[in-house]
Amino acid sequence: MSVAGRPPTAIELAQGAVELAGAEADEGYRRRNPLKVRQAAEKAWLAASLATDHAMEKHGRTPEAGPSAHSARHEFLEAIGEYGLSEKLGYFADRLHGDCFYRGACPTEDGMRRALGEVREYVRRMRDEV
Repeated sequence: MSVAGRPPTAIELAQGAVELAGAEADEGYRRRNPLKVRQAAEKAWLAASLATDHAMEKHGRTPEAGPSAHSARHEFLEAIGEYGLSEKLGYFADRLHGDCFYRGACPTEDGMRRALGEVREYVRRMRDEV
C-alpha cells in the first residue's frame, strides 16, 4: 500500500521496481551473484512494462494481460507516434528480459548501469511526457 492508504499506481510500482533493480544489480555485481543480476534485469523490464501500462491508462487504454500485452504496448506507442520509445521497449524486452533474465547473458556492470539509466529515463518520460 502507498502512504496515501490506496494501492500504488502503475507508475509508482514502476519507479519502485527500477530503484530495486538498481540496488539488486549493485549487489549482484559486487558479490558476483549472477542470480541477483538476472533478478535486477527482470525488475527493470517490469518497470518499463508498468510505465507503459501507466501511459496507456492515461490515454484511456486498458493494458492487456497475457501473451498479447507486449504487442499491445508497441501498438499503443506507435499509434501515438512514439516510435523511439517503442524501440526502447523492444530493447529492454530483448536485452534485459530475454537475454539476461532468461538466458543468463547479462551485460557487463557498466552495460547494466547504462541500461538501468535508460529504463529510469523511459519511466520518467512515460510519467511526464506521454
